Amino acid sequence: MSYVKIISFISALLLIVSCASGGPPKTFVEANNESGWKTIHLHGNYGLFRNKNQEVWQRVVDILSKKKYRFEERDNVSGYIRTSWKNRLFTDDSEKQYRSRVIIKMVGRRWHTAQLKVETQWRDNTGDSWVTGYDSSILEEIEKDLQGRVGTSVR
Repeated sequence: MSYVKIISFISALLLIVSCASGGPPKTFVEANNESGWKTIHLHGNYGLFRNKNQEVWQRVVDILSKKKYRFEERDNVSGYIRTSWKNRLFTDDSEKQYRSRVIIKMVGRRWHTAQLKVETQWRDNTGDSWVTGYDSSILEEIEKDLQGRVGTSVR
């Protein structure tokens, strides 16, 4: 048997064992509701000829829309967005449940910074209640997208 086949077999076996373990993804961090916030410093060059807040708002909405998040609450006057829960499907036939949503709060009157949080909840088929935390991978991905579009390191 070739080394490639052996490595492929071992990788598949590890994947099956990890899915059957019943735990949340490795990127899940159990935490209370006050942890997991990231601050994004917004770029100051928006709105030279129009309202900066409207420009920033539209870019944030576009980013979340492209990520397939649906909006549960959004207020463009105060600068608050909360998406609906987005469920993640597992490849095995278990009844594990994993969901996340995004919360963004613009800070100040002229929105020089934004607060970002990704709430994540985990429950497997043996649990009666949700375990709350955040997903470090999702948080990092959305933070990079926001930083790249409206942050101080605009692409």
